[in-house]
Amino acid sequence: MPIKLDKLDQRLLFELDKNSRLPETTLAKLIGRSKESVRYRIAQLKEKSVIHGFTTWIDPTKLGYSSAKIYLTLANKPQQKKEFIQYVKKDKRLFWLGIAEGAWNAGLTFFVKSNQEFFELKNELFSKFKELILDSHTAVLVNVNMCDKTFLYPAETKWLTFFGALEQHELDETEKNVLKELFLNSRISLVEIARKHALTVDIVRTRIKKLEEKKVISRYTAKIDFNTLGYEFYKTFLYFYNLTKADESRLMEYTRKNPNIIHLVKQISPWDIELEIMCDSYHQYNEIISALTSDFSDIISKVETAIMSEDYIFPAQKMIFE
Repeated sequence: MPIKLDKLDQRLLFELDKNSRLPETTLAKLIGRSKESVRYRIAQLKEKSVIHGFTTWIDPTKLGYSSAKIYLTLANKPQQKKEFIQYVKKDKRLFWLGIAEGAWNAGLTFFVKSNQEFFELKNELFSKFKELILDSHTAVLVNVNMCDKTFLYPAETKWLTFFGALEQHELDETEKNVLKELFLNSRISLVEIARKHALTVDIVRTRIKKLEEKKVISRYTAKIDFNTLGYEFYKTFLYFYNLTKADESRLMEYTRKNPNIIHLVKQISPWDIELEIMCDSYHQYNEIISALTSDFSDIISKVETAIMSEDYIFPAQKMIFE
């Protein structure tokens, strides 16, 4: 049975997802309870496995990495599929892994330094699992647009865009250490980071500010298991007859206003736009897509859907800073 949250816990989740580094005193003011109540509620959400921890969204494009995406249709071979998942999750270049049913079975996003690196990576993967992979599509990520999860708490939101133009910021050892600590636990205190790496609090604070200004750090967030709350995760692939700048702006505004649409992904692929939608039922998802295709019937030519069963961000977490 899905876990039912009261309005205070929903608001708390919303704020932690939006900025997980908010101090308990700020969270207390936002939900209208004491600091001790906030601490207790967070502990309860962890105990119920609603929250699995706190992390930092790192934008590899600011460190000179480009994205490479692969979508796969896999044969019905459970043991080989299990081996495939275990294999790719060990690759520290893997940013995202999604397992689904529908338009495809597995989606992967890698961050690589060159096309040659992706070419070799892809060939090695396809050679190793040639009996499992039936079909594939590759894509190049243009950017990802994220909205606050207003299905948890109604609020005004706007698109936050990241994974855009490549930049070449070099990190020194101190910045890498600070970034790793924030990635593993975005609510860690400045004092604790300083103590662990023999730094001063001022140095830690300054380095974090620089990482934020360079947009290497794009967001501090909670690792929320929305399945425990009864939500289902869908990916929608939109094909257009044509997509003008005006049409794109209209679509961005339309999707921003829908609380269940949490990501809008632009990429060079067989489809034009990818939406990520969080719903409490397939019926609700169908209503959203029916309204979307009706309102944009002049430009949408085809829609495909994948129902997500597993979703991993930076699966090889312990290795990415090596």
